[in-house]
Amino acid sequence: MEQHRTKYSHVNWDKHELIVKELEGVLIHHLQKPNSVSQNVKFTNTGGVLVVTGDYGNWIFCREFHPSEEGFVSGGYWCEKLQIASTQEPYEMDSDAIIEELHRMVKEGAAEYGWEGNELEEMKEYYTNCLDYAEESKEIYQAFAHQNYPSFTDYECVVYLTDYKVWLKCVFDAFNEICRRLEKENQKEEEVAEAAQ
Repeated sequence: MEQHRTKYSHVNWDKHELIVKELEGVLIHHLQKPNSVSQNVKFTNTGGVLVVTGDYGNWIFCREFHPSEEGFVSGGYWCEKLQIASTQEPYEMDSDAIIEELHRMVKEGAAEYGWEGNELEEMKEYYTNCLDYAEESKEIYQAFAHQNYPSFTDYECVVYLTDYKVWLKCVFDAFNEICRRLEKENQKEEEVAEAAQ
């Protein structure tokens, strides 16, 4: 039941300028506010990696991701490339979402999942007990939830929901903003070319 939520940040990139530099084997896309050093983010593709630096943290992905009109973020895939051979953690436990899902599982979700009779009652009791630990730390909740699920099921029944870390959401939004701008630029060029014909 582990799920990663994909709602990104709500940073407004409208006032940021996009600076693109291409050097020998290095492609840099930099979003920054004019005459300011705050809220900037730089995407550097080189040597088979994407390095993201700036005010939203430093992130190293084990492959290049080039902004393009079709190159928008795929959160799960990006996080896979963020975690390979790395200690960077892109997610954090979403306690509110877990509590909401636990309440749903007690009310109707366990029955929808297919448990019946005594097993259904045992699962409802398990999810009710999990609620007591869900507001605690990630470690306390995970320990209880994984050590106490009923014997007729397995760890797949554990409710664990995550959300991308806030700075990573900003990075994803910035990359998507660059892609949107490239898409608009390409559309304008196509319109000019069509008008010239």
